[in-house]
Amino acid sequence: MCAPRARLLAGLLVCLAPASALAQTLDPLFAAVRWAPRPPGSRPSGMGGAFAAVADGGKATYYNPAGLAQIPLKELELSSGDQWISGGAKLGVFRVVAYGTRSPREALSLNASVPGSLETRFSEFGFGIGVAPVHRLKLGVSAGWDGLEIAGRRTALAPDGRETLLAEVSGEDRQVRVTAGALLTLFSTATRGLPSVRLGLAYQRGFDWRAQMSETGPAGMAQRTIDLRRPSVLTAGLAWYGTDQWSVFAQGDVIRYGEVMGALRRNVGGAARNFDIPDVIEPRVASEMAIPLSCGCGTLKVRGGLQYLSPGTLVYTGADPVLQDTFGVRSWRGVASLGASFFAEYFGKALRFDIDSKDLFQGPQLSFGVVLRF
Repeated sequence: MCAPRARLLAGLLVCLAPASALAQTLDPLFAAVRWAPRPPGSRPSGMGGAFAAVADGGKATYYNPAGLAQIPLKELELSSGDQWISGGAKLGVFRVVAYGTRSPREALSLNASVPGSLETRFSEFGFGIGVAPVHRLKLGVSAGWDGLEIAGRRTALAPDGRETLLAEVSGEDRQVRVTAGALLTLFSTATRGLPSVRLGLAYQRGFDWRAQMSETGPAGMAQRTIDLRRPSVLTAGLAWYGTDQWSVFAQGDVIRYGEVMGALRRNVGGAARNFDIPDVIEPRVASEMAIPLSCGCGTLKVRGGLQYLSPGTLVYTGADPVLQDTFGVRSWRGVASLGASFFAEYFGKALRFDIDSKDLFQGPQLSFGVVLRF
């Protein structure tokens, strides 16, 4: 969850200082943070995160746990980038997967007029379970112990040239993230190679992390506990498998940023009236093509994705020019991704190697992965 950002932002901003001081409460240290989830590991990141209706491996625990029901027997998956490890097995009619993931430590860029730094790292470990109660329907649920490490400081230069600490935030906290999902085959035929259509639905419940915030006031440095909100996400996706060779995916993520505003109002009351961060729908599309190799040794899969990301940051709507500059309106951003896999089956087992670029424009943010089914 690096990945992961616009949601916590507002929660951080809300709680950063005494409610009587708006500029301190909504500290500029967090004005550019986007706390939206990010695709962990390989393959989903190469598809722009449009994975909810695919969900055909261990990473389904994160995107749509109903997809775990598609794991045939046993599976082991490893990938770099946002590091991922998972192992799954069949238990009667159920498929169970245990997993762990961790993002790289990320240094976030602050407003040019704000001296300071902010670093975050996300991690999670948990398990998921999937089942197919009827042929066309799969259901699943996962629970993860979701962690945030955060460290930041904002400073100013005194007239004598010495650096003065104005604000500091730090914390390591874990909360439970629960995701439920469903996969429904809308159309399929018994004939191999003919089109099929699948619908994927997933809901990821929001939660609050906690951190310690210190700020300079009339009586010196004062410290208190702040809440960092990660909003709920509702996802709907479609997968069109046109033939054995190609497929197309579309997905929309409803991010409940209104939950962040609720946290803001609880912490600062009426001071939040000139700030806003509305709910959004982020669209994603992707396609994957399978190319059988002439050597007969396997299949090459090539994929690409596009996603349209919201700013996910708090916006000031009042008349104060300083706050307008710090919490200004930011633009949506298009992100293109690309990936490829080599897939082979042998003696009843399957092996897949992945390489993906999460962001072709500002990346490449490469990740590598391997999946073994046996």
